[in-house]
Amino acid sequence: MHTNDHDYAVPRSQKAAEYRKRFVSRPYRTVHPVVRVHPETGERGLFIGGFAQSLVGFGYSESRDLLRVLQSYVTRPENIVRVSWTPGDLVIFDNRSTQHYAPDDYGDLPRLLHRVTVAGDVPAGTDGTLSHVLEGDDASHYTPAVA
Repeated sequence: MHTNDHDYAVPRSQKAAEYRKRFVSRPYRTVHPVVRVHPETGERGLFIGGFAQSLVGFGYSESRDLLRVLQSYVTRPENIVRVSWTPGDLVIFDNRSTQHYAPDDYGDLPRLLHRVTVAGDVPAGTDGTLSHVLEGDDASHYTPAVA
């Protein structure tokens, strides 16, 4: 179960606390498969990350332990890409098989990000089960992906 009311980012400033308050003011909870099948390649990938808060059928402590084990696999050095930015760089990644994480290691330098999210498929698990919304809006109002 993924939610925007996550606990991995503790606000370290008043500005961050205000942002978090706005970010969680409209709750979202969605059940996604832990293992997602890429709709074009058929490749399997872990669909977890900071917004994954619990596993359906497991208690809070068991969920946190299992998610921690799975996340440690995702973040192994052989499974990550670290970008050394230079002016004019553009990075494009496929969220269906990539987990985005921006480490807060740039000191007082500003972090400017322009993000575009392309509407796509509803995530499916290895058994064909689709993601489904528990709380909040679904994505039906987004422009559908072109086939």
